[in-house]
Amino acid sequence: MHLSKLFNLTGKVKLEKGDRDLFINHLTSDSRNVRQGSLFAAISGSLSDGHKYIDSAIKSGAVAILADNRDLVVPNNIALLRSDNVRGNFAIACAKFWPSRPGFMVAVTGTNGKTSTVEFLRQIWERNTWNAVSLGTLGARSSTLLEVSSSGLTTPASEYFFSALDDFCKQNISYLAIEASSHGLEQQRMNCLKVQVAVFTNLSRDHLDYHTNMDAYFESKQKLFLDHLADGGHAVINIDDPYAKKLVATVEKRPVSIITFGEKSEADFRIESIKPTGYGLELNVIFQDKKYTCPLGLTGAFQANNALAAAVSAYLSGLPVEIALRSLSFITAIDGRMQPIYGHPKDALIVIDYAHTPDALEHVLISLKNQTEKQVYVVFGCGGHRDKGKRILMGAVAHRLADKIIITDDNPRNETPSVIRADILAGCPDAIEIGNRDEAIEFAIQQLQKSDSLLIAGKGHESLQLIGSETLPFSDAVVARNVVKRLSDVNQITGDSQ
Repeated sequence: MHLSKLFNLTGKVKLEKGDRDLFINHLTSDSRNVRQGSLFAAISGSLSDGHKYIDSAIKSGAVAILADNRDLVVPNNIALLRSDNVRGNFAIACAKFWPSRPGFMVAVTGTNGKTSTVEFLRQIWERNTWNAVSLGTLGARSSTLLEVSSSGLTTPASEYFFSALDDFCKQNISYLAIEASSHGLEQQRMNCLKVQVAVFTNLSRDHLDYHTNMDAYFESKQKLFLDHLADGGHAVINIDDPYAKKLVATVEKRPVSIITFGEKSEADFRIESIKPTGYGLELNVIFQDKKYTCPLGLTGAFQANNALAAAVSAYLSGLPVEIALRSLSFITAIDGRMQPIYGHPKDALIVIDYAHTPDALEHVLISLKNQTEKQVYVVFGCGGHRDKGKRILMGAVAHRLADKIIITDDNPRNETPSVIRADILAGCPDAIEIGNRDEAIEFAIQQLQKSDSLLIAGKGHESLQLIGSETLPFSDAVVARNVVKRLSDVNQITGDSQ
């Protein structure tokens, strides 16, 4: 594609030097992915500055550079484009370079529940024989074999995002559910994308290291409904959330419909009850004066809210409401979201969950308390170089709701792990401190008795741990399963009974 087709060179992108008809055969903001004929976008981020890699990109074959207005010297045979908003204009170029989209798209934003909601929606669509894919924290997921790359971000970088959408379309994917993170929205990674349904799950403290305060965090989430929801589309909003009223007031000004869900009486899809059962949960919903009973094979009452958000989105995508809600009986939980670990020799309940905010930790612990006869244990830590203010708050939540608390390391990165643990312990001074995460998990599992439960929180599906400059293999689920197996083997040898 020619430069003049990728950018409006008389607008916010200026061609400082080079041929406007230069042909570009690839776009990237990662110098390691440059190939012959690439345009390289030098994006300045919080952790790195793409301008440092311009020389490397040129050596690898880049024929054009998109940069900000700082002083630069590039070879005469290299086109140089300038912009005050490199990231945003690069996203627009990516949207043009990879123009194909699935026919119906749903985007989900919120502090918690994004991953579960998009995955549940994909499962509902596929249950009804519609070719679908979910895209987000877990990468691209579909029962159809897909060969797409992932950037490892909840909302991928623009070149990964739009090239993936183009690939989905070429593989006959008609329905897409996307996680829209606050970072991705604020950084304009999805520029030019319009979706038919935008979903708001909730908003609670997270990412304040980036957004500074809750108002700024909310404004980032709100961009999904202001900038990316197509005219005539649908806004699906959890009316129970404290920020819902503010969001509804904003969205009402747009030519879109608003559909609410939640426990409040004014909700369009009103949750009458969520009851724990032997198989999971029973969700009772009232819509247009008709009651629907939905058996769910899920653990955690908050998962019922995510499932309902998915069902409402499926209904708005064209499924009859009764089929959308009945399909909830067939959805399955995903790794790291209220994921049970079976086989404890004393039949204690062990659950892995991604909860890494005060609000998420509170919801999971309340759910466990409601189904635990005796003591609730929790093992968790907090990430390094992230919102420090939430650490004491998470400690306080654990202190209030759990009977036994073990504070350990999460992803300390280059922050001193003992300092992170001390910040958490300020909110739960009676907690046990075990820095090594696998030792902490093993200790907690060994303490469990019949009718106890254990929550291992914070990392969920993650298979790596970031310690200092090292990225090490680590999975909460794998560690927990290994500990349970060792305990079970010992019990079999010694003949211990339950």
